[in-house]
Amino acid sequence: MVNETKPVISATATAPGGPLHGIPGSSRSRRTVITEEDATKLQFGDFADGETLTPSDVQQLLLIRNQPGAPPAPDNKVYKTTAEYVNNFANASYAVVASMRESLQAQGSFLNKFEIAQIMYLRPERVEVAVALIPSLERYAHGDEDEGRLQQILDDVRTQARYAAQG
Repeated sequence: MVNETKPVISATATAPGGPLHGIPGSSRSRRTVITEEDATKLQFGDFADGETLTPSDVQQLLLIRNQPGAPPAPDNKVYKTTAEYVNNFANASYAVVASMRESLQAQGSFLNKFEIAQIMYLRPERVEVAVALIPSLERYAHGDEDEGRLQQILDDVRTQARYAAQG
């Protein structure tokens, strides 16, 4: 859902001498478009076209920063905290993540890329658990063939992870 709102700008603010005088777009006729974001409805606003990453994907990207010739990693708290987090919670090798993503994307439009990343990381055992963790999957929890298909996908992801861990 897209809500359009008019910003509240007083006449004195845009009048000569006012703090907004001469600033493009500060007139009363300007409209601001606010895009609603709701992951349960697969509405991601400005992030809809972005890529979804698992902690294992992020870990791989950070490892590339440590290779010779790569620019040095930033020396700040956010970077260090992110690196620590992905090192603790990355739960698959890059090859396993790539294989899982490939098989999930082969399902066509059955799953959204956000759902794919969440299933790869969380690896729920049953559809009920998947829906509890990823509410947008509710559309497949009706005891029909789509629920069976989702259960098969969940089983396949867990099997890929299990065999990768043994190898």
